[in-house]
Amino acid sequence: MVACSIIVTIFSYNCEKIPHCFMEQRPRLRGVGAPTKCRIDRFTSLPDHLVHHILSFVAITDLTRFGCASKKCRELYLSTPSLNLNGFSHANLLNDDKRLELLSSLDRFLLVHRGVNKLKRLCIFLNAYQGSKNEAFRIITWIHSAVRCNVEVLELDIGVPNETLPFPLSVFHCGSLRSLLVKMSCQILKAPSLTSFSNLEYLKLTYVIIGDEGIFKWISCCCKCIETLILEHAYGSKTVTIQSSSLKSFHFVTDYLVRPCNLNISGGRLEDIFIDWGFNSDFSRSLNISAPDLKYLKWSGNLLTQQNLGKMTCLQKAELFLKPEADDFNMFEILCSINRVEVLILNKETIMAMYKGGSMSAPLENVHYLSIHIGSFLDILVLPMALLLQGMPNLTTLDMKSDPFFLDPNTDCSGFNMGFWKVQSLDFVHQLREVTIELSSGSNGIEFARYILEHAQNLNKMTIVHSPHQSNAIRALKKSKMAANAKVVYLEDQNRGTEKQRGRRVAR
Repeated sequence: MVACSIIVTIFSYNCEKIPHCFMEQRPRLRGVGAPTKCRIDRFTSLPDHLVHHILSFVAITDLTRFGCASKKCRELYLSTPSLNLNGFSHANLLNDDKRLELLSSLDRFLLVHRGVNKLKRLCIFLNAYQGSKNEAFRIITWIHSAVRCNVEVLELDIGVPNETLPFPLSVFHCGSLRSLLVKMSCQILKAPSLTSFSNLEYLKLTYVIIGDEGIFKWISCCCKCIETLILEHAYGSKTVTIQSSSLKSFHFVTDYLVRPCNLNISGGRLEDIFIDWGFNSDFSRSLNISAPDLKYLKWSGNLLTQQNLGKMTCLQKAELFLKPEADDFNMFEILCSINRVEVLILNKETIMAMYKGGSMSAPLENVHYLSIHIGSFLDILVLPMALLLQGMPNLTTLDMKSDPFFLDPNTDCSGFNMGFWKVQSLDFVHQLREVTIELSSGSNGIEFARYILEHAQNLNKMTIVHSPHQSNAIRALKKSKMAANAKVVYLEDQNRGTEKQRGRRVAR
């Protein structure tokens, strides 16, 4: 029972926890009597690196039970290079005494029994008690222990209610660290020294307070191997500047609680950038991107006071879900930067912002796939959409999404018939191969679908999603004189319609 001494206060010793599939039944002769059966442990007979790989998927609770099974299991338990401090049962956290037993046992395991055995991966998922400085101190001690064990992957998802912990700088100085994920209320009070070079390849900071913007200079100058940088709701910094020759992926997510930010990102190897932010319009903010080899851009949220996206000559896919305001006139610059894009996804607000003074800002001749999220096919959207399509002569795939919740029938969604589309000189219609249209309120969408069916000579497939109450319009569409021998699929969506129509179906 010595093997149980580490965390015996948490888990009861039970050898039956070891799955029978790991035990081999063999006959054993005892004297001259009949043969009896004994269990041969096949699992621990595997090479240590295979056992350690299997144990890397096991939570600390089950790993401890495994360590109580035999002397060999204990050795493997103490030397396993991957630890998951999660999966604690309600019984372990039932009251203060149980919780204290748990934390004390983890202390003994991490700081005493395990020693400085190599630690490749440590994941801590734990919610500390509100106002408990003792628990916060323990967690910081575990992090220091991981650094001493030359940890390579460190994942910290720790809830610390109403308290901000100073994040230990020793983590950034850890030469073995390759991946760092921090999701906790902590503050980086001081940037690491610019003489401390890092081997970090992946860095994600969530809900972290940036007390020293020098951290971004350290990332730029000292993280020569970094490929992925993710900043989610990182507070405190007014300016974020990243200049990296190794960075391939950059994500930046903020909300309205974060003060305005000037974002500058540049890198010759950058392949994808994801930006999702929202700011109060009263503040100035800017965005500068220099990524000539960028392949994927997703931008959600506000347009900014100043933005310079540079020339994205290798861009393959762009998703723009912008929320332009009345005084935003920056869409021309954006379109000039992404005009080589091949796959484009837009929301209704972005399409409206592209249309200024009766003409589209800039052509997008390389686009072959277009997905637009229009909400409802309102009259005010028809002309901007027509002008958008005029600038895409090589479009082959069109996906038009709409909201399943229809507007009131009296809403302006029926002001344009097929005759309008005929006179728009839409060269793309002759290149179309596949179309999906989700019909919304009114007849604008239906008329556009009819135009496609009767003029798309090279169409292979068209899918039309409609509500049960649009059955008459669908019957009329089926009588259209099709320009191509295309496959047309009509899908009835029971969840589409006005609130009144949907309520009737639910009542049935």
